[in-house]
Amino acid sequence: MTVLRQIPFHESPTALNLKQRLAALDDWIADEDSFRVSYRFESSSTALEFITLVGLLAEKVDLHPQVDWRADVVTLRLAHELNTEITEQDLSLARRISTDAHRLSCVVLKLKQETAAQPKGKPEVLLGGLSATR
Repeated sequence: MTVLRQIPFHESPTALNLKQRLAALDDWIADEDSFRVSYRFESSSTALEFITLVGLLAEKVDLHPQVDWRADVVTLRLAHELNTEITEQDLSLARRISTDAHRLSCVVLKLKQETAAQPKGKPEVLLGGLSATR
């Protein structure tokens, strides 16, 4: 008798391929059930222009990231359901968001990955503040 073992999603070739492609998106940080990015813009109005562009992109593909806007800083979180995979559509939206952000001369703010001890939705940032890299 052959015993079949179900491979957990995080070990499947599809999951590994998608995780590798997500890793190629330098701006984004992956967590268990989401991936996040934070950008600083030259002004509050540029940040708002970026949010508008994200909204238009999101409507086209029916994916709606969580948006946190603080003056000239915008943090986005693309979430997916537990036990579901990150889709090509998620990655494509993330790529397009990054392209638009860089077109608007953003600075990427590097966030730490969330851990089980951290509450969801309240990302801890490096050095107790925002650490900017270009």
